Amino acid sequence: MSDKLPPKILILEADEIARTTLSNSIERYWFTVLRAGNIETAVRISSVNRPNVVIISAKSEGFATDEAAFQIRQVKGCADIPIIFIMQDQETPLDYKPLDNSLIECVPRPYTPNEVLIAVKALLRRSKPIFQDKVIKYKDVSMDLATFKVMRGTKRIHLGPTEFKILELLIQSPKVIFSRSQIIDYVWGADQNIEARTVDVHVNRLRSLVKLHADEVPFIKTVRSAGYCLNLPGEIA
Repeated sequence: MSDKLPPKILILEADEIARTTLSNSIERYWFTVLRAGNIETAVRISSVNRPNVVIISAKSEGFATDEAAFQIRQVKGCADIPIIFIMQDQETPLDYKPLDNSLIECVPRPYTPNEVLIAVKALLRRSKPIFQDKVIKYKDVSMDLATFKVMRGTKRIHLGPTEFKILELLIQSPKVIFSRSQIIDYVWGADQNIEARTVDVHVNRLRSLVKLHADEVPFIKTVRSAGYCLNLPGEIA
């Protein structure tokens, strides 16, 4: 059994039915699928989730595929992200030549899910991504992202799904201050209408669940007007 998590595939497709159909097909093959209906959402998802491959549908309305690819590759850590373009009938791979860094694939219409899957696997072989470990750790806290088991030292910590996702985000990047909007994107999805106060409620609940004794320094620090991050060794709340 692998000790890594499945690759993350971001699908940028404006048509909800097409997006859902392709997503469901890819999820069957040990992939984690992220979904976006516009460029803004795709960029926000990429900034917190770092997909391994992006699929952009050229049939999507309201944005140009080359502009979508450019903006996603502007996200920190995504400069060389592999991209699959699902082309319009009149398009050819030559239309995407300016974007080609040897990490693009073009799939013509009409296509089958298997054709997209073959392109995904080809890009993963060429890009040789580093997949995320199933178990992540910070200080004395460990999280098994496959079994959802959280330990603090020898004590089992029982978290709800929302608190688990927040802690996962923070532990993956312990030096990063995450805004409430970034936390919302990661936990609930960029297309969900969640109030910032909801984040505060769940973070406070997470703090109390992770705490071992009343007078210890909070595991999660509030950064005024910015968001939340983990308390690093030697820091105070």
